Amino acid sequence: MNEDLSLDDQIEILPYDRRWEFPRNRLKLGVQLGAGCFGRVVKAEAVGVKDSEENVKTVAIKMVRSQTNAAALEALVSELKIMIYLGAHLNVVNLLGACTKTLIRGELFVIVEYCRFGNLQTYLINHRNNFVNQVDELGNLLSDAEMEEKNTDLISWSFQIARGMDYLASRKVLHGDLAARNVLLADDGVAKVADFGMARKMYYEGNYQQSGQKLMPIKWMAIESLTDRIFSTQSDVWSYGVLLWEIFTLGKVPYPGLEGNHQLVRQLEKGYRMDKPDFAPNYMGEIMSSCWKADPKERPSFSEMEEMISSQMESTVSDHYLNLNSSYEKLNQLKVNASPTEPLGLAKALDTKEKVGKRNSLNTILSRKNAQTKTDSKRLSLPNSSGQAKSNQESKNAHGNVNRTESFINRITRRGFRFHQDFAEVT
Repeated sequence: MNEDLSLDDQIEILPYDRRWEFPRNRLKLGVQLGAGCFGRVVKAEAVGVKDSEENVKTVAIKMVRSQTNAAALEALVSELKIMIYLGAHLNVVNLLGACTKTLIRGELFVIVEYCRFGNLQTYLINHRNNFVNQVDELGNLLSDAEMEEKNTDLISWSFQIARGMDYLASRKVLHGDLAARNVLLADDGVAKVADFGMARKMYYEGNYQQSGQKLMPIKWMAIESLTDRIFSTQSDVWSYGVLLWEIFTLGKVPYPGLEGNHQLVRQLEKGYRMDKPDFAPNYMGEIMSSCWKADPKERPSFSEMEEMISSQMESTVSDHYLNLNSSYEKLNQLKVNASPTEPLGLAKALDTKEKVGKRNSLNTILSRKNAQTKTDSKRLSLPNSSGQAKSNQESKNAHGNVNRTESFINRITRRGFRFHQDFAEVT
């Protein structure tokens, strides 16, 4: 790898590590958790995983919406390769495995950690009325109080996101779409940065504007990204400042009253910046302002911001999250020391000694557990008249779409992918 280039510029030369391969027949798909223009995420159960409750582990699976969308498939392959290279960290959504054996048919499953509290933006909006402001009129943070949701939670998430982004930066990974919608909340108050692999290729509806051939998250983009299409760790820092504004406004849309278009760009070029939210203590407002410096070189690094926020937190809180990350550091070391044929991730935890009777009982448990899930899934897939018409139209275009998928396969083969070895069809 070239240390002078970002990982985004070197994706094509990254290999796929077959040690992450997970058996497709060990996955029980459930309800859809979210969907975008090109991709979707589904909740699933990985069956036969040791050290999990009832040998079943809940996971999330990322996949393309259409198996004939070659561009989406290529983007998901890129995300998979980046996640393999990245390694594990507490404050990023980590790779658990992949199902690539049917990639030649346009099907690819990327298995990641399941975060049961969903994305940060939705959580903030849904719990907005539960937060009590601990910041006084002078911008000082008052002593902690007994309440369900509090400013210290917002500060903790800000700290953890900075830690996750610092880890991405240390691995030369650019995010390109850092926002509250792309941060997930897990157990123990843990915040995890998500969607860093496909961020600039798989944009979701609603927060994006068409720019040329791509959808761009205008209101979260740095000024140099908007004017010159320059993306860097420093532009991610700008986006982090917008994310902080989202957090301390409890999920409001940035730049209220301004459309995400040329009007916003002109205002930013004139020096306009958003004010400190009421829920943010003074030092968080100063961090936001520093993220939005016009000169990228004047912006702080994620490491510096992590230190700034940590210095204002109780040491027991910051130490707690540092300790939680130790298990992820051990995973990275195990990966380094693993043999070339030793399975990684979920595949390493597979219980290969399962008895037939036990496996059948697991299937019974899952059937009961996911009865409602299956009903919801069927309801999602019920065709209506317009959906049937769309399906018929897609059938007419199927041949052309298959050709595009084959073209993608041929393209990654030419780039050095050992397709029949790395992504081989199971016989």
